[in-house]
Amino acid sequence: MTAMGNPFQPTADRADKQTAGNRHACRSGAALANYSSSPSCERLCGWGGARNRSDRTSDGLTDSQVAAIIEAAAFALATGRTFQRHWTIHYGKAGIGPRDGARFVSHVLALASKQARREGGELTALWVRERASDKGEHVHILLHLPAAMRLHGRTRRWIEAAGGRWQPGVGCVRIIGGRLSKIEADRDTHRTANAANVARYLLKAASPETGERLALTRAGCGGRIVGKRCGWTQNIGSKARGVVSSL
Repeated sequence: MTAMGNPFQPTADRADKQTAGNRHACRSGAALANYSSSPSCERLCGWGGARNRSDRTSDGLTDSQVAAIIEAAAFALATGRTFQRHWTIHYGKAGIGPRDGARFVSHVLALASKQARREGGELTALWVRERASDKGEHVHILLHLPAAMRLHGRTRRWIEAAGGRWQPGVGCVRIIGGRLSKIEADRDTHRTANAANVARYLLKAASPETGERLALTRAGCGGRIVGKRCGWTQNIGSKARGVVSSL
């Protein structure tokens, strides 16, 4: 971590911050950065993260997936790629079936990445798929994009290009920590803490026991998912971090 301190530490001054994905006050407890990953989490490296079979089902994030998400998010923040936007896509409402969810997410991120390169930068992203009884299948995506890149009108085109049917409520992008122009000019701890809080929100599919250990405000809320549940771009994966797998 850099001199700015650990953005995942659930200290009192960060506990009451509200973000696009977190409307709850954090409980005191163990810091995310103190969570030890097992060697098996290195199987999650690569574009898109966990290499689950397309027919494999899961009801939540495993401990190794939680650890890998924490490490990828911490590396992104420590290297100046603060997540600026939280993109939620209710792809089930867009007509994407459970077995096609991971493919759909990969497709929309590939389109976003292509646009980021056109604008002289690169995409950094972290994502987790979930299923809720009242919302159906959806995905939460944290994005770091070139400072001048705008998403207005593009997210709908990307969703449709990936096979989804657009309708109100399918997609929503929220700026993390305030107006985009303000947070791009303000790279202090406040902005980083907001991004870290949203990253914590993505862990709500962790088991209740892991949620208790990490002092998460919500846990055990993942729902059954077919195929790949979580992932990240290669630029914050284990290879980019210089982690060598022993497996």
